[in-house]
Amino acid sequence: MRLNPVIYGILVVGLFLATIFVAQAAGFWAVSGKGSGSGEGRVQPTGTNVDEIKGWMTLGDVSKAYKVPVDEILKAFNLPADTSQTKQIKELESTTFSPANLRSWLQERLSTTPSP
Repeated sequence: MRLNPVIYGILVVGLFLATIFVAQAAGFWAVSGKGSGSGEGRVQPTGTNVDEIKGWMTLGDVSKAYKVPVDEILKAFNLPADTSQTKQIKELESTTFSPANLRSWLQERLSTTPSP
């Protein structure tokens, strides 16, 4: 029995996609970065490592974890004072503000702030 190459291609792609969908549905595969590898819910920054900061996190998440007032973050990056704490970092990206710039600023701030 000979299989038509077009049908064979469709079957291969279909099997590939089905494998991905089944793995996601079973919780074995996540591509968002919001969950941990063990399948737990949303990953939150611990306040000890700035590399944990991701674009989908909010200003409030970062402020709480690193004990930095949101107003101080807004002022440091010339962001509007009325910016909501629930705003995701990636939504605020500009020439002066990005997750990478925030990480660098926080790292510098943490290294110069004496610990209690």
